[in-house]
Amino acid sequence: MSKRLLMFWTTALGMLVSTAGAEQYWITYEGNDFPENEGWNRSWGNDEGQYHGDGATRTLENGVLTMDSLYDLRVYDYAYITRPGALDPGPGDTFVIEWRLMVTAVAGDYYDTTFNVSSDGAMQLGFGFFPDHVESTWEENVTIAIASGEFHEYRVQSHDMHAYDLYIDGAWAYQGIFCQRLKTSELAWGNGVSGASSRAHWDYLRFGVVPEPYSLVMAVALCACSRGRRNHVYKR
Repeated sequence: MSKRLLMFWTTALGMLVSTAGAEQYWITYEGNDFPENEGWNRSWGNDEGQYHGDGATRTLENGVLTMDSLYDLRVYDYAYITRPGALDPGPGDTFVIEWRLMVTAVAGDYYDTTFNVSSDGAMQLGFGFFPDHVESTWEENVTIAIASGEFHEYRVQSHDMHAYDLYIDGAWAYQGIFCQRLKTSELAWGNGVSGASSRAHWDYLRFGVVPEPYSLVMAVALCACSRGRRNHVYKR
């Protein structure tokens, strides 16, 4: 399916009115401009207190945003959107995130390219990306191998912001759980860790609440959240 056709259908889904009365929405970033020029917020700097100082080296080419922070492990640079009390799906709806990404280099002891979502009830889900694998940042010991040197399409679906399904390149890859944290109603992505650096290429990122396309059977699991993990910045 072409990128233009996919945009048409996902936008159409976001415009439908839920029979349950919950608000549906669809927010996209398509790599046409820098995120802050398309309705996103930007946070960047380093861990020495130089807020809004040096950020990642960012370039746009053929609809792809490249973020490169390899020159300094301390640099962070990410985009975020907040929707206070209005991020989660209602009954009969599904929360969906989809993005296309390739990470070509990582420096430091852990991931730097990240995606993170926090529900209205402070349930959090995040992924850290390497050239050859993906880690769930808040679940314990969840690592998924991917082919290196190529773009991958990711999709997360959840009907309750407690359990989720992850699809990679159209195939189901993992079923997991959100973990209780502190932040609420926010989605962020980019070079989100101070203490590691990376070069990442983002083709698009889209998220929102849409009518549930089919019955999702989610496993009920206890949230074995990790404590004191990476030095996630995600600050403003």
